[in-house]
Amino acid sequence: MNKPSRQKGFTLVEVVVVVAITAVIMTFSFQSFSVASRSATASADVMARVNELDRTWQVLGQDLRNILNPVNASNDPNVAGGLLRPVRGASVYDNISAEQLVLQFTRANWLNPMNRPRSDLQQVIYRIKDGILWRDYRPERNLAIADWQFTEDMIQQKMLTGITKLELRFLSEQRAQQQDQGVLEGDDYARDWDESWPASGQSQLDTSTPLAVLITIELEDGLMSERLYDLAH
Repeated sequence: MNKPSRQKGFTLVEVVVVVAITAVIMTFSFQSFSVASRSATASADVMARVNELDRTWQVLGQDLRNILNPVNASNDPNVAGGLLRPVRGASVYDNISAEQLVLQFTRANWLNPMNRPRSDLQQVIYRIKDGILWRDYRPERNLAIADWQFTEDMIQQKMLTGITKLELRFLSEQRAQQQDQGVLEGDDYARDWDESWPASGQSQLDTSTPLAVLITIELEDGLMSERLYDLAH
């Protein structure tokens, strides 16, 4: 008489052990995936901010390289303040939520690939409101400056968000002559440069522009960046 064959299998203890080991492996795998996912998201956010900042520097550079000197129009009664194409600028340290002027000027060489019937001169305003840097622009028009400052008919371009401080330092020709060869020496070379333009003591009808401007931007996520632009023509 044949003996019945014994079937081989897993005991309950073995099954429980396998399930426990699988659960541990899955837990560690999920945690690793979660960490990797958060790291990838954080890296993408940082790169987006860096790209946003880099784009802002590029546009500022294009504008400032083509800045025009103001024109004395004190004999024209239709020009408020007696100055056409004024150049103005000021640092913003606090009250970042209020609307504040940062830079104002007229630039040349505005590209026109579609050959539209417009001037190649562009009126530009950089301003801060609610921690956001805006660039407002439009073709130059024969209007007094008070008629187009912060006006709604300008095209409004959002440049950079989350700004906590924006500092400008302007190098005047007088300051450059005083400092001579040492004008760019040392880590804090712009310490004595003017924080606003027109510089202190300048006439409101002065038609000069800064020789250079150092712009420093601090962001709420801890990023800080600065650029030095040569404006000498």
